[in-house]
Amino acid sequence: MCIGGPLIALSIGAPTALASPSAGSGGAHTPGASAVHTHAAAETQPSTPNFAMSFNGVSLYQSGTATATSTRGFNLAVAGAGSSAYAGGGLFDVAVADKNSTATASGGILNYADAENNSTATAQDGTFVVARARNGSTAMITGGRLNIADANNGSSATVSGGSSNTATADGAGSVAFAGNGNNNTATASCGFKADASGGNNLVVTQPGGSCP
Repeated sequence: MCIGGPLIALSIGAPTALASPSAGSGGAHTPGASAVHTHAAAETQPSTPNFAMSFNGVSLYQSGTATATSTRGFNLAVAGAGSSAYAGGGLFDVAVADKNSTATASGGILNYADAENNSTATAQDGTFVVARARNGSTAMITGGRLNIADANNGSSATVSGGSSNTATADGAGSVAFAGNGNNNTATASCGFKADASGGNNLVVTQPGGSCP
């Protein structure tokens, strides 16, 4: 016995019956099959990912509003929505950017730049250096080795030259600078500025205590 015919007829007839109210229904309106089908199709449409990756001068993936560029030297660039990442001109440089941010890791060896949420991170011409920016901040490292610049929440952190210098800033308007020497540490918060540069083993924290 063939049951395909009745099943097909039933499947077609069901939405037709829904779309055509019977007499005495008071003229009630029920969405037609085409409207139901269109709505279902709209709900199942896959979204376009915003992601890009490039390694050693080769673009591995690019989609949506993300841009990633690298050059040879085992450099890696990864970007997310509305972001741009560049890693090149050195060896083993890594740049990661997401949420409308820009990250640049260039020159030197093992420069790492990480930016997220409307931020900019730059690590260039250094050796084993890390620039990290979050939430509308800017972090920059120029030269040196084993240097760290970490900025968060609308702040700015910069390290220039030297070795084992750290600049950390947190809070709108906060600015930290370290460098032009070795083993210097600058920490700024609450909109203050901290400068630990031009010497060695300097430690500067602003403000000295809790925020005024």
